[in-house]
Amino acid sequence: MDGRRVSRARFLRLAGAGIAFSGLFAGLLGPRRAAYGVAGRPYRMLARGEYPIGLWWPPPPGQTGVERYREISEAGFNFVIGGNGVTNDGSNPAALGAAGACGLSFILTDGRLQRLIHDAASGGRTSGGELESPLRVLSDRGWLGSADRAAANPGEAIRLRLQTLLKEYGASRALAGINLFDEPHRRLFGVLDRAGDILRGADAGLLPYVNVWPSYASPHYALGTGSYERYLELYMSVVRPPVLSFDHYPLLSGGGITGDYFYNWALIRRFSLRAGIPSWVFIQSVGFDGRRAGLAPRRTPDRAGLLWQVNVALAYGAKGIQYFTYWTPENTPGSPIRFGSALISRSGRRTPLYGHARSVNRYLRAVGGVLLPLVSESVVHAGERRLPRGASGFRRDLWVYSVSGSPVILGRFRRPGRQDLRYLLVVNRSPARAARAVLDLPSRVARLYGFEPGRRRFVGLRPPRKRGRLRFGMRLAPGAARLFLLRAR
Repeated sequence: MDGRRVSRARFLRLAGAGIAFSGLFAGLLGPRRAAYGVAGRPYRMLARGEYPIGLWWPPPPGQTGVERYREISEAGFNFVIGGNGVTNDGSNPAALGAAGACGLSFILTDGRLQRLIHDAASGGRTSGGELESPLRVLSDRGWLGSADRAAANPGEAIRLRLQTLLKEYGASRALAGINLFDEPHRRLFGVLDRAGDILRGADAGLLPYVNVWPSYASPHYALGTGSYERYLELYMSVVRPPVLSFDHYPLLSGGGITGDYFYNWALIRRFSLRAGIPSWVFIQSVGFDGRRAGLAPRRTPDRAGLLWQVNVALAYGAKGIQYFTYWTPENTPGSPIRFGSALISRSGRRTPLYGHARSVNRYLRAVGGVLLPLVSESVVHAGERRLPRGASGFRRDLWVYSVSGSPVILGRFRRPGRQDLRYLLVVNRSPARAARAVLDLPSRVARLYGFEPGRRRFVGLRPPRKRGRLRFGMRLAPGAARLFLLRAR
């Protein structure tokens, strides 16, 4: 089974034409539960008002500095998750300083803390049956082999380590959260809940960050539950996270995508909406060969591949996007996963992916900024001969009468308190082929506006009416999408 031998921690978010972006959405706030910690102080990461665009596997310690972090900012990222050797008291201060100087948020990774959390539930044992995913393979490099021994009182050791981290780094203007663990097994949920409570109770506004497994992980070895859905149920009820973050790398070598990608997204969307918290996702920005770990090879994405992952995520309600990876990982001897090039090569040079990501992130800042305060109402697939697992098919409703042409995904959103408005994101179902689609809107839709990302404005459209219905067509480049605003009579 894909994922049986691998983990992510080991694998490495009105009235007429020309409606202004800033005026239309001023004052909108997300759910209080999502933005606030136990003590009432807003989480820094969720109170900035900009769409979260982050990366993992940052520049290594020898390359950590203001120039490198300015390069991150110039590519359109606004937060960094520690890793790639930036996982301890020797390397974290420089990364926090560089991030702060460049206006970036930083989610701190501490290898010692992650080891304590792991050992609290496993008694210090690292089982040979534990999974290896691209993310987990890389994450474990920060703490596996540590000389630390399992503490006599693991809970107290975790509390003391968190207190130390808060004392040492809490005053940093860049610090936005603590990376507690990646792709946890069920047995870690109770420990993560207690660690999160310690962090929330400190009233520092720091995000207790955890990233969960994708749906293709092994129920027995990775999840510790009978199904992925049960895994998410337990995670949400026990850990009570402020953000539901996951990773799923869908772009297979040869041009296909993983068969459960939309199933994974459907479950994440359901659980995040039920809890009233944002969903974040890691998108695939590096190719890799994980056959030795039970993972089918993944291809290096082009610009359309990056854009497609972003637009699918937006259609399914994502409130944060993270890249896996930014810096190209080293292929260490004996590693079950071999990595291709990411945005920055191992020697520190920009690859074509850096330029692709900068372009996609420019688009994401604009469109994601519109969607960030909105609530996902529905997501459906239209024009597909056979629906992929987990996807819902299009059905006529009060906002869209019919869809014809190429396969597309329709993500619809509502603005709290406005029943006369809906936002519709139309996504090309293919990351490789252009699409043409025609939508008919029922007669109750009085006006239609199209969003221009470059100008960050909605502009009035005047499509023809046929039998009282608005009809408009569009061409979508591979992986592309268009955002519309619909206003009812």
